[in-house]
Amino acid sequence: MITFVYMLTIATLLMALVTCVLRCLGQRELARGMMAGSWLAAMVLFVTNWVMAQAVPFGNMRHVLCFFPLVLAPAAYYMQRCRGFDLTGYFAGAAALCMLGALCMPMQATWRQMPALQSPWFAPHVTSYVISYGFLTVSAILALASCFGQNGQERLRAADEVVLLAFPFLTFGLWSGALWADVAWARYWAWDMKEAWALITWCVYLIYFHVRAQKTFAAWARPLLLLGFVAVLITFFVVNLLPSIQSIHSYAQ
Repeated sequence: MITFVYMLTIATLLMALVTCVLRCLGQRELARGMMAGSWLAAMVLFVTNWVMAQAVPFGNMRHVLCFFPLVLAPAAYYMQRCRGFDLTGYFAGAAALCMLGALCMPMQATWRQMPALQSPWFAPHVTSYVISYGFLTVSAILALASCFGQNGQERLRAADEVVLLAFPFLTFGLWSGALWADVAWARYWAWDMKEAWALITWCVYLIYFHVRAQKTFAAWARPLLLLGFVAVLITFFVVNLLPSIQSIHSYAQ
């Protein structure tokens, strides 16, 4: 079973990378088909992780990273059909980064859901954050790509659309976490390191929304998108993985 998990992880990663290459070569239909294949491999991986964990596989970093492609592929389709932006390559690139990260994480095949995670808030809370972090990864890639080439403003517009899609999920993640904390620990907020950085992340994007439409502060848009993504990385990776940081959310290591 463990070998099968690794094979699925590698297959999802490779198909996401091939999607990026095909999109760069202008093969749009082939790229979308390959991304659909990557999504199917990620779905089989998600179900396999669920069977092995005997619970929704969101309790460790590897499980969560493996879930990202399931979010990013439908989002790419939505952005094309409903917003007019063909961002298949960008969403596939973000999915590839997540799967590469998953390969770097320990398998933890014996992981079981601890009592603190056995809550109705568990799945919606984590899912909302995964959706938002996946979208914000794409917005950061677009913001970085806008520094090069002749389509900088178009990429910034696309990044803005993606952030607009991500922010409600980011807000729900913060709100649901507070409600879950009240049930689990009898307090809405503890100023734990992960909670503090989640709030900082939310505030950076809130500031972005306030300044993006102001001509005086238009130059701040790109730096704020990149700064917000740095806050996402600290919240998601650094707080969980840095040994010197003590957090009540250490179950996600």
